[in-house]
Amino acid sequence: MRGQIKEQLLPRVKDAFYPFGTVVGILLLWQMTVSVLSVPDYVLPSPTVTVREFIRLFGLLLSHGLVTTYETILGLILAVVFAVSIAVAMVWSTAVEKTVMPLLVFFHTTPKIAIAPLFIVWFGFGYTPKIIISFWLAYFPIAIATITGLRNIAPEMIDLAKSMSSTTLQIFIKIRIPNSLPSFFSGLKLGSIVALLGAIVGEYVGSDAGLGYLITMANFNNDVKLLFSVVIFLTILGRLIYYVVCLIERHAISWHVVVREEEQRIFVA
Repeated sequence: MRGQIKEQLLPRVKDAFYPFGTVVGILLLWQMTVSVLSVPDYVLPSPTVTVREFIRLFGLLLSHGLVTTYETILGLILAVVFAVSIAVAMVWSTAVEKTVMPLLVFFHTTPKIAIAPLFIVWFGFGYTPKIIISFWLAYFPIAIATITGLRNIAPEMIDLAKSMSSTTLQIFIKIRIPNSLPSFFSGLKLGSIVALLGAIVGEYVGSDAGLGYLITMANFNNDVKLLFSVVIFLTILGRLIYYVVCLIERHAISWHVVVREEEQRIFVA
């Protein structure tokens, strides 16, 4: 039993060593550069000063981080509902695809930072404009990944289902949708990150709360320590959101995750 646990943990510890060692090396280089060159804290604070300031401001960061998290989650949920619905409709009907796809691409390529002030004018400084921008950034990768998954079916499977008198709806529900889940979660992982970015963009343009608001205040006051603290908090928040998506994926399509991890271990070995 202990041998099996050791065999399972050893590759993970070994894989985690590389990014951990890289981060430690960057922090040491950063600390040495600041110390040797005597860089003042208001230009580039050292890692120790940054960590100390992060701990001191953690309460403030947490209160504004909850606002950003709320906007991100709502925007991501709306993006999932919209993207999956559109993907299903586009795969189901060629006419819908020809009508909707150019619009999806058009809205996705529109510069959000230029349009964001309009949402502030229309919807005020509350949650709504940030949720809309978060949704706007997140829907496209989820939609494209879901469409790819729904279409990426071996023709033999479709022919076999039809030979067994399966209807188009049955093929869609029992074959296409389960087959699309790995691609959907790949898009959802990317969508979760850009949804957070969308919330920050909305707060940066105009808000009175949130991590984007703190970034604006830090820039206005030339508070580099606060800016670094917000960046660290955003990094942690983004990683947590990504981890939650991975956790949902592991429970929703455990068969695919297990196979993928085994293939990765074989490839690395």
